[in-house]
Amino acid sequence: MKLELTPTGYLHIPAEETVRFPTGTAIVLIRDEELWVMPVSHLGAGGLLLKLRNSRGDRSMFVQEILPEGVQPGIRDAVWDERYGALRMPLFCSCAMSEK
Repeated sequence: MKLELTPTGYLHIPAEETVRFPTGTAIVLIRDEELWVMPVSHLGAGGLLLKLRNSRGDRSMFVQEILPEGVQPGIRDAVWDERYGALRMPLFCSCAMSEK
């Protein structure tokens, strides 16, 4: 799957992947130069809000505050890791810049 990290620090997640986040919130971790996005089990647990972006149901969340220095915006390949229950995306790569 493809995710986009925008120049303004938002992570865009396509609608088909947001079903993994039924509460509409997630926690974000940095592990081994990857961004891990993990669903929160209930609303009272906190986390970051996955905001609705468009009528298709794509979502975005503000992640800039957690990103290490030097992370460039762009479109990246990501995978769902069933073992850890996390959406995993590399932070450092030769990403194609978004044309938006």
